[in-house]
Amino acid sequence: MPIKLLPITKLFYSLLLVFSLLQPSAWADESRTNEYKVKALFLYNFANFVDWPKNAFSDDQSPIKMCLFGDVPFGPFLQVVNGTFIGDRELAIVQAKIISDIEDGCHILFVDGEKKLLLPNFWKDVKYLYVLSIGEKKGFTDNGGIVSIMRTGDNVEFEINISNAITNGLFISSDLLKLAREIKRNTEITQ
Repeated sequence: MPIKLLPITKLFYSLLLVFSLLQPSAWADESRTNEYKVKALFLYNFANFVDWPKNAFSDDQSPIKMCLFGDVPFGPFLQVVNGTFIGDRELAIVQAKIISDIEDGCHILFVDGEKKLLLPNFWKDVKYLYVLSIGEKKGFTDNGGIVSIMRTGDNVEFEINISNAITNGLFISSDLLKLAREIKRNTEITQ
């Protein structure tokens, strides 16, 4: 009988596997590639720690759509998990260069730094709820984004804006919140 790992244990072992494959010389020679692998792993694992309401999907067989908007250099690393299951839903990776490519909806949306310039107009153009938006630039979570991945020294860390998650109808596991570098809350929540 296979052993079923708890989500936090799966995250730990996934990160452990990535870091065990990296040797000190690899960090010097391939630090950018390794950073991309870690960011891809973060995005995949975020999907395991977020609950979407049932009405975020058109039916019981609808996949969790992870959209990569813009030039996302770690996109190829995510293709490895395209078609895997998160809970009882298949994960579908969608790479998009223009807004019309994602207008029909995404459950996870990574916004490349270049496309961040479209914010806050971006959120007005893409009108749907239940989106875990992820970026990697300072201020992303202050401008409507939910998760921001950042490099701090030799580490890749993330912050979460819990108010934006709640506004978007998402429930983020406390296990993921414990791992965040910072949890932000909006000072003003409009009704």
